[in-house]
Amino acid sequence: MGRARTEREIGKTTAAAAAQGGGAVNAGPGVSVDEAGNLVIAAATLARAGIESPADSLVEVTANGVRIVADSLRKVYVEATNVCDLACVTCLQRAWDEVPGHMPLERYARLLDGLPDNPSAPVTLAFSGFGEPLMHPDIIEMIRRARARGLGVEIVTNGTRLSTGMADTLAALGVAQVTVSVDGGDEAAFRSMRQASLRQTLEGIAALRDVRRRRKIPLHIGIACVATRKNAHSLPALLRTARDLEVDFVSISNLVAHTAEMAEETLYERTAFLTNPAPEAWRPRVQLARIDRNDVTRSLLQAIEGDVPVAPPPATDVGSWRNHCRFAHEGMLAVTSDGRVAPCLSLMRSHTEFVNGQAKTVTGVAVGHVDEAPLGQIWRAPAFSEFRRRVRAFDFPPCFGCGPCPLTETNQDDCYGSQAPVCSECLWAQGIVLCP
Repeated sequence: MGRARTEREIGKTTAAAAAQGGGAVNAGPGVSVDEAGNLVIAAATLARAGIESPADSLVEVTANGVRIVADSLRKVYVEATNVCDLACVTCLQRAWDEVPGHMPLERYARLLDGLPDNPSAPVTLAFSGFGEPLMHPDIIEMIRRARARGLGVEIVTNGTRLSTGMADTLAALGVAQVTVSVDGGDEAAFRSMRQASLRQTLEGIAALRDVRRRRKIPLHIGIACVATRKNAHSLPALLRTARDLEVDFVSISNLVAHTAEMAEETLYERTAFLTNPAPEAWRPRVQLARIDRNDVTRSLLQAIEGDVPVAPPPATDVGSWRNHCRFAHEGMLAVTSDGRVAPCLSLMRSHTEFVNGQAKTVTGVAVGHVDEAPLGQIWRAPAFSEFRRRVRAFDFPPCFGCGPCPLTETNQDDCYGSQAPVCSECLWAQGIVLCP
């Protein structure tokens, strides 16, 4: 697949492309077709896309043609700790019995040393997981070490420890993005979800905004919100607050229900069904152009949203509209505080989810351990590479369309005979739950 010199063959063109002439054909900047009909891409062009070697290249055949992207490790979710100072009613910690603890600095150093060396596309570390990263006693040192290596750093926090001093320190270290979990737009809704004060969390966001203004730096500030029946009424107020605080983005996700009581709070029964059946089978299906929502169009939009499925417009990539695993497609994995390497956040730990009206036992998956092998080597392991390939293809049954089934009581089997773990009911891949 590779060539010496400065070019690499990525694949074959169609016969029509090969017949364009006897010599090489220029297909665009850094791309050509040789005499044998091979598509040749210059090494410099691949490097700009973060592809350092042929092993990093991923050829995806889609309805719109062929995409060549990098199958390289680009983002690592690092669970610095699974200790938290809140007791949120939606948290996965309510569904496990693991021992709380921090990731030792020695283990973190091995994690850093095991990252692939790709100067043109450095890895981003996202301090997240199922704990509060700012509770780790050495979190600032962990960030400092990552930044010293030229790595990007993001943090997902509950905001309780975002003092003015902490905000200034994070900004000085060059943290690129801070996402604050805010599950409610007023004090009562927030407290019902997080058992804490909304005011303190908003003060932390304001501290980030103020330090960004003062330092004049491109620090991205976001809000992540879990929407439920209990707090949905307060979310318009949250959006207004986000605008006043000059927040860059607000991510509103659905709930992952770990108890039967929380399952009653979900907001995606109908939309979950629509994520699986093929749009061409819908009767009728509506293809909706982008139009304003105002007094004139509101009744039309409400009728569409309430009564008929909406197909993505032609400008939308259907592959990213449904059944799309960001971890498999975008080069991401997760590391628990005790060093286990998981393919995604959902598979970090075994737990119970209530999906499609029934309890589902999700068995966690460890594809390696940072104490035993470098992350770059774990990423390239044949079994893990094959798992990502299967998830990208997403050749799983349409379980949401079928409804509850004995085979979906776990993530170990399905009616297609897929190899475990099966992702047919993954809420993240359906776009129902959003990655932080």
